[in-house]
Amino acid sequence: MRKVIIIHGWESNPSEHWYLEEKRILEGRGYEVLVPEMPDSAHPQKDEWVKTIGNLCPDENTILVGHSLGTPAILRYLEQSGQKVDKVISIAGFAQDLGYAETSNFVEEPFDWDKIKILANKFVIIAQKEDPYVSVEIAKEVADKTNGEWVLVDGDNHFDKMDLDLMNGRLNK
Repeated sequence: MRKVIIIHGWESNPSEHWYLEEKRILEGRGYEVLVPEMPDSAHPQKDEWVKTIGNLCPDENTILVGHSLGTPAILRYLEQSGQKVDKVISIAGFAQDLGYAETSNFVEEPFDWDKIKILANKFVIIAQKEDPYVSVEIAKEVADKTNGEWVLVDGDNHFDKMDLDLMNGRLNK
């Protein structure tokens, strides 16, 4: 069975936003879906989040979905573990300092992009034109560094709400 792991963002949890609705839809399509509660999301620590992702045992059939801070957490997981996965989908993701002390520990060291980009068969980077937290340029950097599919859509809510067809259409591509 194919597995999807959805990693939420800073100051969030599995019951917020679109996560549980997406879980329900994907389970109905035969996926195993995990939406873990990431440790101390108010004061997230990179090493704890990377360990949590590793404990979910992603493998070459896994799709990792990161919303906001979930993206650099996934990138750090890949970089540190060397584990190959099927796909990474970044939603409002970033890989540089956004100016928030709570999230800077995820991005303060440079990413090993050469290592990261070979650990997924495909990267999909989805961003909003008017995201109040992650600019188009910052999100596009992740697409450029991973040679990922770049998807830019209208919107200004940091994907707090999302057209799930936007992501679901890219799961099997």
